[in-house]
Amino acid sequence: MVQKKKKKKRLDNMTLLLIPLAVAINMVAYNVLYSTTMVILGDSIGTILVGAVCGPFPGAIVGILSNLVNVIKNPVMIVMMPLNALFGIAAGTLARRRIFTSFWKTVICTPIFGFIGGWLSGSIIFLAMGGDFWGNLASVVIGIPLFRAGVPKYFAMAVGQLLFDCIDKVVCLILVFLIIRSLPDRFLIKLPYGKYVTTKQYREEDIEF
Repeated sequence: MVQKKKKKKRLDNMTLLLIPLAVAINMVAYNVLYSTTMVILGDSIGTILVGAVCGPFPGAIVGILSNLVNVIKNPVMIVMMPLNALFGIAAGTLARRRIFTSFWKTVICTPIFGFIGGWLSGSIIFLAMGGDFWGNLASVVIGIPLFRAGVPKYFAMAVGQLLFDCIDKVVCLILVFLIIRSLPDRFLIKLPYGKYVTTKQYREEDIEF
């Protein structure tokens, strides 16, 4: 009984250490990738990573904290908090199905995250804008041309946001996969969801603390 309590505390401490690190990863990745590409945001890398190796709840916390940092600069971003949390929840849910053990399984999950970050977030901003486009690249390159071609404004906006966000999320997912694969199994299996992201399946008795 004493040993189990010790194990639980060790896992909690490791998760608590990873959460602020993941928030920092989100901030740095956004500043580097978006400023250089104008397409790739990169601000969900840490959220997806913690969701994958620590579970949905810690992943959601990273998403919420990252959102709060953005709110300091832009208070309107508070409406995106549930969606940022969803990235972590989705990552943890998929991790339990051992998605992050395979490169192609990881990549195939792109539309799930793209739907959250593109379609859903785009819908929120669309409503906030009074049912109109806003001046981001997805609107200029895809949304507005589709609207002029006869596609209803909402769907033109949503398709543009979805496609552009899928570009961002496939990069984020690939980077998360590469980070996980670069970590040794002896470290991963000490994390709450580590046993789901190792290529080798471990039993509980194989895990030493």
